[in-house]
Amino acid sequence: MSARRPIRFVRTAVLAAMLACTAPAIAQDGEAGLPSGLRPYYDTLLAEGEWGAVLNLQRLGLEAIDQGRLDVAERAFDAALERIELIYANSESAKKARSLWSSEGSKDFKGEPYERAMTYYYRGLLFMAQGDYENARASFRSAEYQDTMSGDETYAGDFGLMSLLSGWASTCAGDAGMAADFYQRAATQQPAGLKAPPTGRATLVLVESGTSPVKTATGSYGEAMQLKRGDNPFVSASDGGQELPLLGDIGWQASTLGGRQVDAILDGKASFRKGSETVAGIGLQGATMAVGLDNGGGAAGALAVVGIAAVLVSSASKPKADIRYWDNLPDRIYGTFVKSGGKGGLSVAEQTADGERYPVDAPAIDRAAGPCRLVLYRAREPGALRAQAVSNLSAGERKSLHKRNEARDAAFRNEMDRRFVASDEALAGGE
Repeated sequence: MSARRPIRFVRTAVLAAMLACTAPAIAQDGEAGLPSGLRPYYDTLLAEGEWGAVLNLQRLGLEAIDQGRLDVAERAFDAALERIELIYANSESAKKARSLWSSEGSKDFKGEPYERAMTYYYRGLLFMAQGDYENARASFRSAEYQDTMSGDETYAGDFGLMSLLSGWASTCAGDAGMAADFYQRAATQQPAGLKAPPTGRATLVLVESGTSPVKTATGSYGEAMQLKRGDNPFVSASDGGQELPLLGDIGWQASTLGGRQVDAILDGKASFRKGSETVAGIGLQGATMAVGLDNGGGAAGALAVVGIAAVLVSSASKPKADIRYWDNLPDRIYGTFVKSGGKGGLSVAEQTADGERYPVDAPAIDRAAGPCRLVLYRAREPGALRAQAVSNLSAGERKSLHKRNEARDAAFRNEMDRRFVASDEALAGGE
């Protein structure tokens, strides 16, 4: 592999059919400001509506960074965060909203703690690229907060990278006292802790590698969700010959809460279904015993009805874990602080198991603003776009879902056109 492979998009007949029945005609590339490379992501966003909005906005935002469209990335992540905060803000209204949320498989995607945290992480990086260090710090602090929340439960924060970045944003904003507090916190989080940047370093270099964590359904009925870390081909990233330290392990963050390993995440309905089957077993067993005692009299019939009814209720519940996941996230984040004016002796390359090296020459972000500079490398092979988010809902369930959401999805598509198409057309017209 002597050069990076181009991004390839896959649009299946399934997606085309969804677009035909759930979305209005979509403008062609020449009619809208979105570049052609982002159009398939935008098409999927419109097709899946509010049910998949956060996920598709996350995917669009990160792909926009990869394609050098930071303006589009900002709009995408802002729209995603607005929806996340309806449920996961640190407020009483959000707490109430969480308690009213519907079943896992059909509710609007908001992501697991690590996915919500990474949304704030990328928004923070975009603020840093603009020199808006106060909002960057607020974003990184929100990222750490999101990583502590799972449903209605909270855990100790263990995403040290976000504390380190909060400290760095404070340093860039000229707030040394606050920076010191965050650096001290970063040193106590994550297994190895993270070191504060040396004095006189004004450039932060981040190198992301590997592929996202993967969600799978497990349990007797697919009611439990398990997280498995993604692939991480060895990345050789060095500063003057010295390997870059690991700052963030997304696979580890995905599979832990408060530093403790998570085996599986259960949908609340699964407990109900297993409980129903226990009742069913007791009822049917009782009916059998009653037959032996009274030759199938009234007691046997009554117990059998209870048992059969419980089985039917149990079968109708069909609990399913939501296995959609943010598939263009990295697996790991390496980084270093270098002196202003360059990237020093930094070299970034992907390295295969047999030792072949493939240099990664161009960063996704390289911006200097105010006293600091941000350089972000995304050392990963871009994958083909899935026509739909990974989901274990059946075709019938998806069709019913889109029918139920028809009215609000029409409003959603209008909102997205205002955010992306209309704003890009205005920019193209010089307004």
